[in-house]
Amino acid sequence: MKRFACYSLVFLACAGKNSSGFDDLGGAPGGGDDGGTSSSGGPGNPPPALGGDGGTQGGQPDGGVVVTTTIYGNTDDSLYSMDPQTQAVTLIGKFSGTGGGTNDTTVTDVAVNAAGDVYVNTESVIYKAALPSGPGAVQLTKIATIALKQNQRFYALAFTPKGALRADEALIGGDGTGEVWSIDPASGATKHLGNFGKDPRDATKVLALSGDLVFYIDAQNKPTGLATIRSCASGGTSCDHSSDFLAGVDMTALAAAYSSGTPAASLLGGIYGGSGSSVGSGVGRGDLFGLGAWQGDVYAFGRSATASPAQLLAVDTQSGKGSALPGTFAFTNGWSGAGVTTTVTINVPPPPPPPK
Repeated sequence: MKRFACYSLVFLACAGKNSSGFDDLGGAPGGGDDGGTSSSGGPGNPPPALGGDGGTQGGQPDGGVVVTTTIYGNTDDSLYSMDPQTQAVTLIGKFSGTGGGTNDTTVTDVAVNAAGDVYVNTESVIYKAALPSGPGAVQLTKIATIALKQNQRFYALAFTPKGALRADEALIGGDGTGEVWSIDPASGATKHLGNFGKDPRDATKVLALSGDLVFYIDAQNKPTGLATIRSCASGGTSCDHSSDFLAGVDMTALAAAYSSGTPAASLLGGIYGGSGSSVGSGVGRGDLFGLGAWQGDVYAFGRSATASPAQLLAVDTQSGKGSALPGTFAFTNGWSGAGVTTTVTINVPPPPPPPK
């Protein structure tokens, strides 16, 4: 349900599909997507070295190794890495290899599995991405065409950890009406898992996926999920673009829907910043199409709109509010998605119980 502004839905003014430039967070303006700017020293520097888990590594004083996870973010046509320790963002490269057919021209999200392999999707196709050793093209190899319903388009993509829904990882997607689906990466077959239930403020509306999901293992070794959601009329129309909510995913309901094939009445595990019957005021910005987490931090990637340029926000899990991180992005289109490996342990507290 990402593109309400683009297709009739979402995150920014999607009039253009090319990125026109890039600035490091807290740094000087970059030179554009064809060269990129690295926070570690200027145009043309390579992205952080990619380890087997999709992260960068560094030594500890006791001789051990600490793994720093890379959070990936994407625009419609380019892939970036974010170092969650420094919050520096680096261009990896432009995507190359989409099919170019209807609903298969721009990349709408990125997902990372336990092995650190990077996958992306267009509105209709799943691809595996080959990352360059330095700044350069991100070559895409088609994995499967998504089995679409009439007028359906996919925008969100994430892997669940092993054991969360089945023995191995499961690939989860979200479509343009805010519904959540599992996707078979081999065949492209889909299974409807549901949405986030009725909006407690208006029973005629639903809480639908706004732009992204992220799944991980929490500090208690339990599979956990986060999502950005918003209020929409039934069927994913007339959505509220003023302020998304950071929500927890009810993993029990998700697993039941996955095993039974019957969509859950609600996948809502709670809303950050809400309490009792209140949903709170939300993050403070709508159309949050990318979501990443590391240690106790949650980051949301905002698409650009006429009055709201592309932003990277830190979301406070107590208040549910977002704070824009320093820096500007000269993207014409803005952020489309984000992803992080499922093997990282996240210490984000659970949200309050779902409002009734």
